[in-house]
This record gives sequence, structure tokens and C-alpha cells, in this order.
Amino acid sequence: MAAKDTEITPQRWTIAVLAVFLLFGFGFGNWLARIPAVRDHLGASTFEMSVIGLVLASGSVLGLVFAGQTVTLIGPRRAILFGALGQAVFMPLGATLLWFDLRIPGMLALACFGFFFSTSDVAMNVSGAAAERALGKSRMPILHGGYSLGGVSAMGLGALAEHLRVPVPIHLAVVFAFIVAAIALAVRWIPRVEPTAVPDGPVPASTNTGPIHLPPLPPAPSGAPAAYNPWRDPRIIVIGLVAMSLSFTEGTATDWLPLALADHRGFSNPAAALALGVFFVAMLSTRAAGSVLLARFGRVTILRASAVTAGVGIVLMNVLPFTWAAYASAALWGIGSALGFPIGVSAAADDPAKAVRGVATVSAIAYAAFLIGPMAIGFLGEHFGLLRAFLPLIGLLVFVVFAARAAREPGAGPGTQAGRVETG
Repeated sequence: MAAKDTEITPQRWTIAVLAVFLLFGFGFGNWLARIPAVRDHLGASTFEMSVIGLVLASGSVLGLVFAGQTVTLIGPRRAILFGALGQAVFMPLGATLLWFDLRIPGMLALACFGFFFSTSDVAMNVSGAAAERALGKSRMPILHGGYSLGGVSAMGLGALAEHLRVPVPIHLAVVFAFIVAAIALAVRWIPRVEPTAVPDGPVPASTNTGPIHLPPLPPAPSGAPAAYNPWRDPRIIVIGLVAMSLSFTEGTATDWLPLALADHRGFSNPAAALALGVFFVAMLSTRAAGSVLLARFGRVTILRASAVTAGVGIVLMNVLPFTWAAYASAALWGIGSALGFPIGVSAAADDPAKAVRGVATVSAIAYAAFLIGPMAIGFLGEHFGLLRAFLPLIGLLVFVVFAARAAREPGAGPGTQAGRVETG
């Protein structure tokens, strides 16, 4: 039985959303962990597997187009559960169809999975942004750290399933059945209220430990202006491009770093995989510390520092032909990539009345990196080598340095970080 909204404290709300992030990261991570097994079972080429990934990502982007309306209509809690149920149906179904070499139906099922995944992605980000406002403390980096932790944990389970030769459809069916059950428990502590009912501004620290009391939305007055369109909001577009730039930087490492080190630095496959592990650990650690860093330095400074750190890592990866330098560069790259998307989501949700559509738009722009990124880097790598193909990312990072001001906290003018939420 769901808890009443009056029984839900900001702390319980935040923990519940953290559990949702972790579970969805765990689910998608299990699919990523078994992609090699799917490829081997089908005898598919790298290009064919990239097409499967592209179809899934296309479904995700389509879902983002409608996510704002969906979350607004049914609320974040129901959208999270709705998304979890859809994922639990279509991921095992897609894996089963592919397993029996029914590639077109399998890819269509994965596109449906992507649709439900992006719907729940927007819902959990909207709810997380509202929770951190109610708590009065920055928590979005920790929430995204939970997603990363879920993905890393899935790699271990995927390796165990591979060792035990568990068929991919059975593995994923069990995983997603568990996820639905766990999500159903977690959402009991997420309020039913619309995110626009969250008070404007953080709850004072002295009062944010008790139950939340969110008033219902007043009816819209007659003659009200047309619905807000975030695609016409220059600030939201710039924030989305900042998030996309750092998401592109992150995705490039996860897609291509091990192969680049194997091809151009002579790394063995395990050594190259270890470099990617260093990247993930650095990113996860930075997200864990993100709330403290944001409270101390503010969004603008953190975004600029992130861009510079990632840029230094990419350049050093190219110019220093030493094993230790590759691992150090991977760590810098991971640190610099960690906070862009979480900060973008928080910034898009600054105005609670526009949070749902703002988060959906920023997410849609950022997800474009996962559509164009692998093919763009692959094309450049084919002609110039993968390590050199990383260098154009520097241009995106320079853009982040100059565009970071768009994400500054409400009430913060140039040169100040006033108005940010506290941490503790």
C-alpha cells in the first residue's frame, strides 16, 4: 500500500528516488553486459550491433519527445512505474526475438524498451530535482551516481551469467522481474503530487525533516497564456547543449576508449578494459562528491572545471605514450565527464512550474549525443585513428566553458553563486 503524501519526508523521498536510479542503471547495465553474448550468438558484425544500438537509442529519443506530456499527465510516480513495467516487457521480449534470429521484430521491441526507458528517465529526474528542492540540499549528482553504481554492479552479474552460460533472455527476464518488484516498493515513498506543486525555493533547513505538505495546484485562470514551450527558451536550449557536450564526452570514452588503447597503444584487452574501469570509478567517485562540490563552488565553476579537466585528460591521452599516462588520463576524463548531465537536469528544473518540460527537453538534447556520437567518432577514427578522433571533443568542451553561465543558480548574478541549495 502506498504511503500517504503527508507521511513522506524529503529524506525518504530522496532515498526512494536514489533506489529508482540505481535499479534502472542496473537494468540497462545488464543489457550492456550481455551484448557480446548476443553478438556471438547471432554471429553479427560490429556494424549490425551498432544498428541495434541505434534503433534502441532512436526509441529513447522518441520517448523523450512525449515524456514531458506523459509525466505531466500522470505524475512522476506513476510514470516511473509505467516505465518500469514497459521495460520489463520489452527488454526480455527483444532479447528473446533476437536470440531466435528475428532481428527486425527484436529491434522494434528494443525501440519500445527505449521509449519506456526514456519516459521513466525523465520522471525520475523530475522527481529527483523536486526532492532536492524539498530537502534544501543538492542531491542530483548522488542520484546519478546511483545510476552509475547500478550499471557497474550489473557488469559483475553479467559476467557471472556469462560464466554460467545463462541464456540472455532468461537472464534479462529474471533481472527485470526483480526490478519491477523493487520499483513498486520504492515508489511508495515518492509523492503523488505533480512536480509543479513543489514550493518555489528550498525548504528551510530547520523544517525540512518532517512530512512534506505540498498544496494542490490552483486552477489555470481564464485567458491564461499559451503552454510553455521549452524549445523556444534559449536558456533551456543552451543548458541542453552543455549537457549534450559532456554526455558526448562521456559516451565517447565508454564506446571507444578500450579499442583505441588496444589499437594505438598496444594494450591487451584486459589492460584496455582496466582503463575503462578507471574511467568509471573516477566518474562514480566524482558524482558521490558532487553535492559537496556544488555547495562549495556552484554550478558554473564546476561545469567549467569539468570541461577543463576532461579536455586535459583527452589531450594527455593523445600526447603521452605511457601506460601510466593512459590510466591517469582516463581518470581525468571520467572526473570531467561526471557532473554535466546531473547539473543540466537540476538547472532545467529550477522553475518548478516548467520543470517537467524543461527536464524532458534537456534530456532529449543530451540524448542526441548517444545517437550521433558512436557513428561520428567511428567515422573519424576510420580516417584518422581513434585517438585523434577524440580531439574534436575539445571544441565541445570549450563551448561548455563559455556557455556554463546558463546553468547558474536562481538569483545568482555574474560572479556570485548566491541562491544555490546547501548540502550536508
